[in-house]
Amino acid sequence: MGLFSKFKKKKDKEELPSGRSESILTPEAQADQAKVSKELQGAAPDSPEEQKQQKFQELSPRIYPFFCPPNTPPCMRFETGGRNIDIPVPCAPFFRSKIFFVEDTGSSFRIVQKTEIPENISIPMLLGLSVHNLEQNVKFQVRVTDFGCILIGNPNHVSSFLLSKRLWKELAKKFDDNLLLSVPVRHAIVFIPQKRAKELLPKMNEACVKLIQEAEKPRIHPLAPVLFYFNREKEQLLPCVVQKSSTTPTIVPKPEQTTEKEDNSGEPLQEVIPKEKEDAASNPPHLRIVPKPEEEKKED
Repeated sequence: MGLFSKFKKKKDKEELPSGRSESILTPEAQADQAKVSKELQGAAPDSPEEQKQQKFQELSPRIYPFFCPPNTPPCMRFETGGRNIDIPVPCAPFFRSKIFFVEDTGSSFRIVQKTEIPENISIPMLLGLSVHNLEQNVKFQVRVTDFGCILIGNPNHVSSFLLSKRLWKELAKKFDDNLLLSVPVRHAIVFIPQKRAKELLPKMNEACVKLIQEAEKPRIHPLAPVLFYFNREKEQLLPCVVQKSSTTPTIVPKPEQTTEKEDNSGEPLQEVIPKEKEDAASNPPHLRIVPKPEEEKKED
């Protein structure tokens, strides 16, 4: 009897998990964990686990006091390290967003170009043009990250690029078809295949330039919450805007695409000085504005 009891103790010690546990916490354990995290906010973090918890609280996106439709989830939950972590999904304003042109080599990524978008340019129109120009070459999926970003690209390669790979996989399982998702739009990352980089980069540049030229058209208020409606069957990303006065989101129509085929592969884009006074941040120097054909005739 004593021999078997000693063997059982050794077996129990071997089965103890080393490191983190992958089990899902019960609601009671989650409540206790929330109490502990609140108590730790006031005190200085001592252990690495407390430092990670405090850092996560700092990186949580800020909740803006805007209207959220009833079918928008308040948070996205994923399981990592034996814990369920809820990422808030707020309605955040668009302010000085940036778009990154990233070259996908298959095993790694390289940032080809970083473009600052002026404040008066609405991000739904920008993303609509980006998807419209590249939907014939790349399969798109839309996800949410813990930093409040929108990723457009190949999820098989994106998971190796993100710091939190487990977050991407868990969100991919919970992202349903025809779901209105409120996302804080800060950055947009467009993944471009390496073979098509020379062909697609000029098209993306031209799309950004056209958005800057269309200053006469009415813009969406920069503080308006932005929603994205993604349909997997049609593989389309439809932007929605929630008005503060109304209770239902309205779908913003996509901007009309010009059918003129211009050959600008050999000639560089020309720079035109804008008539209105704008800040340096709202008029990036590396964006070259193409003059309209009507303006060229008037100048002649």
